[in-house]
Amino acid sequence: MTGCYFTNLENIVMGYLKNTKQSIYAAVAWINFNIYGQIFLELLNRGIKIRILINNDGINQRYINIIDDLNSKGAEIRLVSYAGIMHHKFCIIDEQVCLLGSFNWTQSANVRNIEDLNVCDEPQFVYNYLLEFNALWDLCKSDIRLLRNPQICPDCLNPIINILFMEPEGYYQTKIDVLQQCGCEQKIVYTDYYDVSVYNNYEAAIHQFEDDIAAVQQSGDEVTYYQLMAQQDFVISNYLSLVRNNRMGLPIIHAVGVKSWEWFNKHDGEYVYKIIWKERGTSSYIQDKYDISE
Repeated sequence: MTGCYFTNLENIVMGYLKNTKQSIYAAVAWINFNIYGQIFLELLNRGIKIRILINNDGINQRYINIIDDLNSKGAEIRLVSYAGIMHHKFCIIDEQVCLLGSFNWTQSANVRNIEDLNVCDEPQFVYNYLLEFNALWDLCKSDIRLLRNPQICPDCLNPIINILFMEPEGYYQTKIDVLQQCGCEQKIVYTDYYDVSVYNNYEAAIHQFEDDIAAVQQSGDEVTYYQLMAQQDFVISNYLSLVRNNRMGLPIIHAVGVKSWEWFNKHDGEYVYKIIWKERGTSSYIQDKYDISE
C-alpha cells in the first residue's frame, strides 16, 4: 500500500491513528495537542504504546500541560533539543505503515500551507524509519554532536572512531573488545567478558530467517524474498544498536564489527575487521572493513 496525498491531510493522519492496533512511534517537528491530544488519550485507554518526539521550543511548549497529562497516563512524549531543528515529520503505525512528508500536525499546516503526506507499507522503507526513530530516541544532543563532529587525530587528520568487536570465548562467555581506530593507529582501549548469550543472540538474529529465505529463493517469490531480507537486516541492526545502552565507559561507540576471513584467491587470504553495524550519521567516515595491524 502506497499513497500520496495533498489535501485533507489532517483527517488522513487521524484516520490512521484511530485504527492503530499496537503502537505509534512519531517524530514530528510540531504537533498541536489541542487537536490531537484527545486521540492520543483514546489510544492510551485502548492500551496503545505511544512514543513521540517533538521539538523543544515555544510552539510545542504551549501544550506542556496536555503533554504532561498524556505522559502521566502512559504516553512517552519527549521535547528534544539538538544543535539544529528536529525537522522530521514521520509516524510509524504498528511497525507496519509509515506516514511521512512535509505535513506538521498543526492547524497552519492543515488549513494554510501547501503540504504533502505519503503513506508506505514497504517493509524495508518502514524498517529504515523505525531504525531512525530508535536512534533519535536513544541518542542525546551531545551524542549527535559527537557523531557529526568526531574527534580528529592530530597526526593523520582522520576521525578517531571506537569500534566494538565481539567473539565467543569458550562455551560460556562473549569477549568484547573496543578498538580505537584512525588512519595511523589501531589499539584496543577496552576488553571485558559477558555472558555467551550476547554473541549467541547475534548469531540467532543472523540465522533466524535462513530457512524461509532459502525456501522463497527456490520458489522464485522475489517480493517475499526482499521482504524477508529487509526484516533480517532490521532485526540484526536493531540488536546491534543495543550497544548504545552500554558504551564501555566511552563517550560513544561508532560501529560494531567482527573479525572475518577475506580470500585474496582460492589459496590465500587474511583476517580483516568487517563492520556489521554503523551508528547513525557515521557512514561518511567509517569504512566497511579495516586491515588488522600487527
